[in-house]
Amino acid sequence: MDIQQNRKLLGNFLKSHRNRISPEQAGLPVGHTYRRTPGLRREEVAHLANVSITWYTWLEQGREVSASPEVLDSIGRVLDLTAAEREYMHKLAGRYVTQEQSTARHKLTPAFTQMVQDMPYPCVALGAQNELIAWNDLACKILIDFSLLPAEERIMLRLNFLNAELRSKIVNWEQANQISLAFFRKLYAPYSNQEWHIRLVDELITGSKEFSEWWVKHEVAEKNGLQVEIRHPVAGHMHFEIITFNQINDLEGTMCCLYAPLPGSGTAEKLLQIQSKSLK
Repeated sequence: MDIQQNRKLLGNFLKSHRNRISPEQAGLPVGHTYRRTPGLRREEVAHLANVSITWYTWLEQGREVSASPEVLDSIGRVLDLTAAEREYMHKLAGRYVTQEQSTARHKLTPAFTQMVQDMPYPCVALGAQNELIAWNDLACKILIDFSLLPAEERIMLRLNFLNAELRSKIVNWEQANQISLAFFRKLYAPYSNQEWHIRLVDELITGSKEFSEWWVKHEVAEKNGLQVEIRHPVAGHMHFEIITFNQINDLEGTMCCLYAPLPGSGTAEKLLQIQSKSLK
């Protein structure tokens, strides 16, 4: 889709949503002015969004004007756009979604949460700030029991570097976490100026010698084919490939990580034993 087509779509989108919202919904006094058609006038949107009427008119007309993410957010608030609508607006304008929208907390549907629990392999789901938002019992038995951790500690990158129990179970910890960190940098690059990202990186630089050494290398990588060897206290060594599904149900920044047994490693059989409670 070319730039001119995007401008036209953006203008039509804004006009459509401007016509849907009443002056009262936008915070204007009842009976503000007489109008023949429902919705807001262009000058009202411009006034409420603190932009010039000429600029906003050109934006709706699909002309070549530059719109910052902050101005788009201001227009989105005036038009009472949903998170999905704001994301669409930003994409048409060729902009990244801003912090306000991109890291909004998302709730998984009950069906998806149940699917994670029913997975035959260890499985976790991560939110837009790398926080754990769902996991199954197998993940707790193979990795660590996430339910016992305070919510502020259930950040996957934080656990990888600062949780001693999890570190002790991962035989190839250094190799796996170098790749995981490079993938984190690539995936979360658009959010690097956000408070949660800055706070997490600062904590890990202070708390982990390896993180502080690797972070300054600015390495980026794909996670495809990442393998981990995990030492289970009863089942012994288990071998997995972490398969990552990015963006759950179109929820920005979410992902699902499945620990799939490596064929021929005997790991699948050990998982069945653990599930049948023959091993604790």
